[in-house]
Amino acid sequence: MTDPKLPRISVVVTCYNCRDYIGDAVRSVARQTLRDFECVIVDDASTDDSVAEVQRTLAELDDPRFRHVRLEKNVGQTGATRRGLAETRATFVCFLDSDDLWNEDFLERHLAAHLNETYAIGFTACNARLIDGQGALIAGCVYWFGHERSRVDRDQAFTPIDPARVPNIDTANGKVDWRKQTPYRLYTQRVVHWVWVSTSSMMFRRSLIDLVFPDDDETFRLHMDFYIVVMAQMVAGSLLIDEPLYSYRLHGRNGAADNPVLGGRLHLSSRNWGNTHAVMLDRMLAAMERDRERFITALGDRQYRRMLLRMQAARASAPMSWILYLRSLLV
Repeated sequence: MTDPKLPRISVVVTCYNCRDYIGDAVRSVARQTLRDFECVIVDDASTDDSVAEVQRTLAELDDPRFRHVRLEKNVGQTGATRRGLAETRATFVCFLDSDDLWNEDFLERHLAAHLNETYAIGFTACNARLIDGQGALIAGCVYWFGHERSRVDRDQAFTPIDPARVPNIDTANGKVDWRKQTPYRLYTQRVVHWVWVSTSSMMFRRSLIDLVFPDDDETFRLHMDFYIVVMAQMVAGSLLIDEPLYSYRLHGRNGAADNPVLGGRLHLSSRNWGNTHAVMLDRMLAAMERDRERFITALGDRQYRRMLLRMQAARASAPMSWILYLRSLLV
């Protein structure tokens, strides 16, 4: 195939009371080297000046690729994201939190990873740098990224992707050039644990999001990230880009990342998350059983049954001793 046309990308930015950072987040999208994208910013009924800041930023950019949707009622993380998805239609979709920042080549590098010639994965994820509320670097990476936390052999869970098989994106001409790049790791292990950073680090196939996105906004006001990422991994696997391509901001008002960065293993959350892990697994299983025909249509009967059995096994074992540790990695 010569000079193939690149697929488009949708970007959904959700915001709730984040006036200090939302402008910078939107500008980090506008600076992307890959230009063919659409971006919708969904304000989840903020009570501060977030809406005015978004409007000022969009007026400054004067860019038709950006749209702003303001919700009259606060619907939480899942509801705001669902509204953003309803506004978009591209083949790939990314979710950016309103206090995070993308590197200029974030979309380019993720799309290149999706277009590798080895394996058509469901989503890509990269590492992150940690910054404070003023944008100063705290740490150059997130330590747990790509770490295998099950008892299986790591070599069985992570398969190297030859960098020469992942293309460069020629953003000026809208073409693809397969040349050597940074190491990548294909992660196909279907085990329920967390080896990624936040959803701001990811690019999903829209078809996969449509399959696994939760159907209840109120039930999933929080923890949407854990639900969709684990479900997506169980369905299709992911490819890890061993490089920080965005900045995760620790500003003191994060929902769960409220611990100071001490170095070492970087436990970011002081909260007691109780049985959150088990509850989320229950919800995943309920969705799979309720929507059995839809999952079988997408996956085939054999893969559906294998996924269901793995999820049931994870729920049966659900080791309570590492629930707090798991949730400390997610936000």
